[in-house]
Amino acid sequence: MRQGTSARLPGRHRAAAGDDSEATEASGHRPSGVAGAVATTRRLWSQLRLPHGVRSAVALLLVAVTLGVWLWQVRPFDSRHGFGVDAPSAGIGAARAPLGAPPSMPGGQGGYTFMRMQGNGADPVAYDPCRPIHFVTSSVGLPDGGDALVREAVAAMSEASGLRFVDDGLTDEAPTPERDPFQPDRYGDRWAPVYIAFATPQQIPRLAGATVGLGGSTPRAAADGVLVYVTGSVWLDVAAMDDLLAAGRRDSARAVVEHEIGHVLGLDHVSDATQLMSETGGSGAGPADGDRRGLAILGRGVCRPDL
Repeated sequence: MRQGTSARLPGRHRAAAGDDSEATEASGHRPSGVAGAVATTRRLWSQLRLPHGVRSAVALLLVAVTLGVWLWQVRPFDSRHGFGVDAPSAGIGAARAPLGAPPSMPGGQGGYTFMRMQGNGADPVAYDPCRPIHFVTSSVGLPDGGDALVREAVAAMSEASGLRFVDDGLTDEAPTPERDPFQPDRYGDRWAPVYIAFATPQQIPRLAGATVGLGGSTPRAAADGVLVYVTGSVWLDVAAMDDLLAAGRRDSARAVVEHEIGHVLGLDHVSDATQLMSETGGSGAGPADGDRRGLAILGRGVCRPDL
């Protein structure tokens, strides 16, 4: 049995470290709405001395350029999110201090690795500890007891990381490989909650073969370039999970969910088979010492109310 890792982050990725453009801000006077755009066009037009045919072509070009500039100013490009309509209002649900307390670093054996590092190469990308991580479970294909299994796994990973989770219940959002991190029509003015679904390989092609689960998160970059995870997805192979539950291997089924939530929080695979984040999912006893050290670090992420 193998848990997969969502190396390519779920959701529509519009801005990330390394491929972000810097936010552009215009200086000086800005035209006010369409009237300002037309006024700017007339000023430019009055300075031209061209033949009639050329003047008509230039006029159309000037209108297009001027309106384009106006639209750029109305919907400025934001290096954190792309254009503003694709992101919620900043700071939704943010507190002034971390909501939980990461446990002290445990001793013992075992290591950890991270899914993604900050540009400085020293710090991992993590969730904002000053706001809760909302999650939903898809009712589509949900097996009997599947929602309880998810809640148990989330509780274990929350305790190990110190990050606060909030269960938003069931959703009828169907599994899809490309999930938008901002869905205001469904979830309101906030980042979409972490999405957990029992799915088929037909719905999520990467579940084909021996892969039992996939998980990962979508980052967004603040103006200073610091990346923060804002939402994520877990896809669980419904047939494989049904088989585990039918065979009475509930601990193994829960370990699969915990493993994928580990990916969502930012942990990557390790070669040590005793750790939850090994590719085989560990012993089924939950996070081991190496996993807990990595989760404790991820629980100490930066508070970013500007996202």
